[in-house]
Amino acid sequence: MRHTLVIALLTLSALRVQAASLPAQLRTDGRQVVAAFAEAEKAARQSKVTILDGVKVLCLGTLVSADGIIIAKHSELEGAKQPFRVAGNDKRLHRATLVAHDAKTDLAILKSDITYDPGLRWGTSDTLSIAQWLVAGVDASPGIRAGIVSAYPRTIAKTGGVIGIMLGNDGNQTGGVSVEQVVKDGPAQKAGLKKGDIIFSVNGLKVQTREKLIESVNKFDPGEKVKLSLKREDKPMDLEITLGYRTEVFGMMERNLKMSGEVSKRRTGFERIIQHDVTMTTTDIGGPLFDLEGRLVGINIARSNRVEFFAIPVEDVRRILDEKSGAIKLR
Repeated sequence: MRHTLVIALLTLSALRVQAASLPAQLRTDGRQVVAAFAEAEKAARQSKVTILDGVKVLCLGTLVSADGIIIAKHSELEGAKQPFRVAGNDKRLHRATLVAHDAKTDLAILKSDITYDPGLRWGTSDTLSIAQWLVAGVDASPGIRAGIVSAYPRTIAKTGGVIGIMLGNDGNQTGGVSVEQVVKDGPAQKAGLKKGDIIFSVNGLKVQTREKLIESVNKFDPGEKVKLSLKREDKPMDLEITLGYRTEVFGMMERNLKMSGEVSKRRTGFERIIQHDVTMTTTDIGGPLFDLEGRLVGINIARSNRVEFFAIPVEDVRRILDEKSGAIKLR
């Protein structure tokens, strides 16, 4: 057994020596490999911008025109002070304001004072195939990362907003659904909901079971307000709650999220996405996605987990720009 282990270690050592002695053009950081991504790297450098709230990076954005129009992820901008600060590729800080957004795709359209041309070339997502190389603009050096298309384009079902509670007993004897636990700093706690409260109505709709309560709340999106009717020590009362994002409210309480690390606040409810495996952080979302020729094929819209990343296809991006063109011109 020991003899076998020694041979294995010696073999591994020899392979490492061979890999280290490979000609530069054959290594992953070699000239030929780097050259394969040169067009995409140039396109990312010209069109990628960083959107900040003060000094805090909110997300990336994609400059799509010489008159300062930027596409970004709307849910990452919610609640931040405007005008946003935008770091462009001219090594200057610019200002930008939100002029429109599309709820179905979570895309935001910003108008900035940037005047340089991003030189963007519009591609197509229709011809993308599984395992095809893609390149995403990211915040970390050298500014791009590569990966592949990892699934066929598809719809990502919607997950509604959450109250931020753990549910207890339910049924007719209880008179509704009891609150077992209130998540710290969640929507329920902010609205004044307490452990032991019994919820019996959502927006006037009677709920007697946990399943009915969850179903009723899931019909509404994060950011929407719902009215809960409840009993506290047999005293009826109403509370208005602004629903939160599941990933933001429950965060590391969920096992899958613990394994995946930070994910996008909104990662569901998209009619059509490109799925890829280009490793990104949540603040890289909103940036551009290119093919190897440096043509834009999508806008990154969500980090779903550690291996699944979603982008809105370029065809939908262009459609939304056309639909919102009136709002852009008015500003």
